[in-house]
Amino acid sequence: MAANTLAEALAAIRDKASARGREVYDKLVKQLTESGATVGALKEGDAFPDFQLASADGRFVRRADLLAQGPAVVSFYRGAWCPYCSAELNALAEVAPQIRAVGATLTAITPEAGGTALRTKVDRGLDFEILCDLDNTLALECGLMFPVPDDIRAAYMERNIDFVRIYGNDAWLLPTPATYIVRRDGVIAMAYVNPDFRYRLEPGEIVKALAALT
Repeated sequence: MAANTLAEALAAIRDKASARGREVYDKLVKQLTESGATVGALKEGDAFPDFQLASADGRFVRRADLLAQGPAVVSFYRGAWCPYCSAELNALAEVAPQIRAVGATLTAITPEAGGTALRTKVDRGLDFEILCDLDNTLALECGLMFPVPDDIRAAYMERNIDFVRIYGNDAWLLPTPATYIVRRDGVIAMAYVNPDFRYRLEPGEIVKALAALT
């Protein structure tokens, strides 16, 4: 990344956004905050759900696989089309070796369909797992889902961001980006869930939390 931190990279993206783009996202974040969209999201001390999801390259992965050798870092993202998610993926790639060095695994989860996860992994040279949460089954269990309001849907379509094509369904649902650190016993040791998806957990904080945990 050109920026020194993920926070700086995200700030640069926010600064480059058009006035219309800022207005649309400010309105969406306000709606999510006022509706309590993330109130039911899993938090520290909760058990992370068991699951079986396909990896980007077509293997099935369960929670037990991620926790077989140590704790797991699990990051939900909206899709490669989202510049904030893209910046986060790049930042996670930079700290992936440090995460592995303390015996933890790093996994990103996306609801994208049609092989997008594999293209993202290959094109960016990512050396961590990407899992495909088609129809947002796991995100729903984690309390991260919200319906996209009609006006926001129209704004996305104006920019040719067609969820039917991207996600393979017409539900128009999105996961709130979230990062969880899960202990080997399946209990969440750290949770970051922010309805303002323009902000993400700094990867350096993940490394610090893992060091304290292990």
